[in-house]
Amino acid sequence: MVTTGYLEHDVHVRDMKFHYQEWGNPSAPTIVMLHGFGVSGHMFDEFAERMQDRYHLIALDQRGHGDSDWAPEGDYSRDAYVTDLEGFRETLGIGRFILVGHSMGGLISVGYTVRNPGVVRALVLVDVGPEASREGVENIQRFTRGPDELDFEEFVQMAHRFNQRRTLENIRERMRHRLKQTDSGKWTWKFDKRFREAPTELRIGSQLSNDEMWQMFRGVEAPTLLVRGAESDVLSPAVAERAVSEMRRARLVTVPAAGHSVPGDNPDDFTAAVTEFLGDLEMGRFEPASASEPPPLDARLDADTMRRRGGHIGTFLLAGLGATVALGVAAFAVQRATSKRKQQTLRARAEAAALYPGRSVDLDHARRRALELAAELSAVGQAGVSRARATLQEVDLERARATARDLAHTLGDSSLAVRERVGSTRVRAGHKRRRGHRSVLSSGLALAAGLLNPPRKKSRSRWLAWRS
Repeated sequence: MVTTGYLEHDVHVRDMKFHYQEWGNPSAPTIVMLHGFGVSGHMFDEFAERMQDRYHLIALDQRGHGDSDWAPEGDYSRDAYVTDLEGFRETLGIGRFILVGHSMGGLISVGYTVRNPGVVRALVLVDVGPEASREGVENIQRFTRGPDELDFEEFVQMAHRFNQRRTLENIRERMRHRLKQTDSGKWTWKFDKRFREAPTELRIGSQLSNDEMWQMFRGVEAPTLLVRGAESDVLSPAVAERAVSEMRRARLVTVPAAGHSVPGDNPDDFTAAVTEFLGDLEMGRFEPASASEPPPLDARLDADTMRRRGGHIGTFLLAGLGATVALGVAAFAVQRATSKRKQQTLRARAEAAALYPGRSVDLDHARRRALELAAELSAVGQAGVSRARATLQEVDLERARATARDLAHTLGDSSLAVRERVGSTRVRAGHKRRRGHRSVLSSGLALAAGLLNPPRKKSRSRWLAWRS
């Protein structure tokens, strides 16, 4: 596909020339795109062409790639790439922006977002995770370390054998941006030829361990879309699913009929996935993939998990689960008003009288109050969900706490005769009932205790240490 509508620019950042392509209206929201190893910003041409009517898109040729300068001292470390991006942003006067990174560019994007959390509005990672499949990486290395000089059509045929999802016409257009002609009339790669030499004294990538890579991904605070090619041999489904489950606000989309180079293999579905993600963000409808299905009512909300997810996500889940558990308690109260109502009522009143001597207990009133409180807490939870989708910062926790406290107090004063120890968040039933009922009620009151005594926020010392 021959693309049109973009401008080619050069800019100097810290004595190095950087080349980039610019699409769309400069007054629209900005998307900066970082390519993978061995290619250039033109790998996003199909995507940018489809998005230029809504966004201002900038595709950067990173150091050692495309038409940008090669690193004079061979510094291709991840820190150098991250520093380049910040210098590029400052030089162009870009404010907050959406960052898209493919493969190597995705790892640079994660490092940049962790280091500059207030700058990146949203992050799109393309077929990259904390771990990569050895087979896929070796396939890329064999392709880029092949013959140094060939006729142009020989390169086209070699690229087509490597990726047969593309047409020859598409590959021919792509290779025009990846190759340059030599004085001999042959063609060679544009990226730094020292990448193809072995041994090499280049400083490449980072020295982070596997665990440190996972921790870096967990440190991303921006809303994140992870796009995986369904036929990718680089990012496995298991790593992709684990990554979005451990990141704070992440969603996974798998694009069909695409390998590692998702934006070019299937530009229509890739563009649709990114468009939906950005649209959901703008409308406050974005939810992490890990929050798409509610946990069971009797699941433990242990403090470590809540702290690991981050304060905002913990608050969102707490309010939502409060509403869910309250509805379960209300349903339980209604069920008890069946065939055994009279017997249970008498027994409950006797037990309540023993626990609270001299206090008048009205079970029917307590049940009605429980239903009213459940409805109120449900409304609080729903309002919290809506606000959390928009900002993840404004859940009305004080109202949720007050409602939970009122619910716990009402149930404690009713015929349910429950003894609760809020300080230790342990709840014991005062009379026998079926196991399922006990689980629902215990979860409800344990949640109330949690609302009254929220866990402390987790220290970010581990990933802050990496940033420093």
